[in-house]
Amino acid sequence: MAAVGLGSGEAEARFGKRSTPPPSSPPGGDRPSRPGGGYWGGNPYYYGNPQGYYAYYGYPWASYYYFDPAWAWPFLGAGLPSYGRYYGYGAAWRRLRPPPPPPTAQEMSTPPAALDLKVDTGAVANGYSVGLGLNVDGQRFGFGTRLDLFNLAAEEGMGRDSIALFSLGPSFLLVNNDRVKWRLTGGLDAAFAPDITMIGPGLGTSARLKVAGPLKLEASAHWTPLPYVQISGDAGVGVDLGSVLRLRAGYRATYLNDQGLVDGIVNRDLFAGPFVGLSLAP
Repeated sequence: MAAVGLGSGEAEARFGKRSTPPPSSPPGGDRPSRPGGGYWGGNPYYYGNPQGYYAYYGYPWASYYYFDPAWAWPFLGAGLPSYGRYYGYGAAWRRLRPPPPPPTAQEMSTPPAALDLKVDTGAVANGYSVGLGLNVDGQRFGFGTRLDLFNLAAEEGMGRDSIALFSLGPSFLLVNNDRVKWRLTGGLDAAFAPDITMIGPGLGTSARLKVAGPLKLEASAHWTPLPYVQISGDAGVGVDLGSVLRLRAGYRATYLNDQGLVDGIVNRDLFAGPFVGLSLAP
């Protein structure tokens, strides 16, 4: 009886050598059937072949399946359930697949920061303005700075007056995709006037919308509440001239109020007019 047992187990271990059934015949077409119309099969060479077929038993439309760990094949028959065997149920005869490879370092890397350098010039009453801005944006957070210079005819009738407005601070991108970019900014503002320099907090927002092709709509607004008041905004269009250069044009207005900090007399100015410029976004 011991010899019969060994012979049976050895025969079963060799029975499933054909790991893949012929393409023209469905699984189990030439295999011995079991009561109830089921069939079974397996791959004894699963030992050392981690992608081999596992044994199954069921019907053409559904199957119970299992596979043995590699170390078990020399000791277990393909059709004899035993400890260490894994079971499941499926709608079709399937093949074991290795787990997907982990993502590479390149796939896991974050997109590089986007750089946007702007320069523009505009016409205002009694003078002109020059602006220079820089934004560095990540996926959600960024950093920006802007400098606006106004060169104006002096009210006394002789010479020129200059006013410089500077802003610096971090930004948060509410929307950031190929079509829309909308950011909120907050930080430090400074105004350099002929007789006084003032520094205070500032808040702002800016947006860019891709309309069609190279055409984009742009708008921004900025507010300094104290110790002086600055309210500025612009709106315009941009046209891409290539992969890194964009032509910009629009209208900008800036309101300034020194709150009487120079000599107790409140002085107000409004500078408004068209502007044109370029944006470099490598």
